[in-house]
Amino acid sequence: MPRALTYLLIILAVIAVALFFLPLRLAVSMAGLEGSRFSAKAISGSVWNGRIEGAQVGPFQLGDLDAAVRFLPLLTGRVLLDLERPPVGGDRGLVATVGRSGNSLLVQNATTVLGVGRQLAPLPASAIDLRDVNISFANGRCQSASGQVRMSLDANIPGLDLKQGLLGNAICQDGVLVLPLQSGSGMEQLTLKLEGNGFYTARLFLSGSDRAWTLLLPTLGFRNVPDGYAIKVAGQLGQRNEH
Repeated sequence: MPRALTYLLIILAVIAVALFFLPLRLAVSMAGLEGSRFSAKAISGSVWNGRIEGAQVGPFQLGDLDAAVRFLPLLTGRVLLDLERPPVGGDRGLVATVGRSGNSLLVQNATTVLGVGRQLAPLPASAIDLRDVNISFANGRCQSASGQVRMSLDANIPGLDLKQGLLGNAICQDGVLVLPLQSGSGMEQLTLKLEGNGFYTARLFLSGSDRAWTLLLPTLGFRNVPDGYAIKVAGQLGQRNEH
């Protein structure tokens, strides 16, 4: 065997061994997660078979995730990380692919339910249901977005049936991620906007003039606007400001 070929095979073997034992923590950094409000209690294992414990993005708890880097995208300079939390009992689990392609941060085929908690209070939102959501941000601007989003509302308001939540598709508008959601009747609408720096606004509009609303809705933070009532909140992910 020619000496040059022998050296080449040795070099390739060393690279293969190095890649095999590459720690998952390094892949998380290469995928751009550490600069995107991602945090975790512990990251262990290799890039091919790793574990992320206590994962969180901004205020959203993701739980304990299995993680593995896709091999083929590495050949084209993309670092894509498959994440999974198997469904258990009432938990529907999580599947998503996140990573970096050039200067773009990617979220692909994200399917899970995120608890909102108090992030959007006093807007009565309780959970965000994602179905095959794809989002790309580059230089802090939304480049592309798709997939179905459902916002569950926790509110007992006379004359409204919000049990099915508000439904819509993710889109980009002027570099901002926008979720234009509405009820089946179209009488209730929620628009959530998220910028690359984590700043968000959310406005819920209820169309109608139910007499009971005159006394009830102002106590919940709604204001009387033309054709109905509306409530708007704004803030930074992980923090909250009310308007």
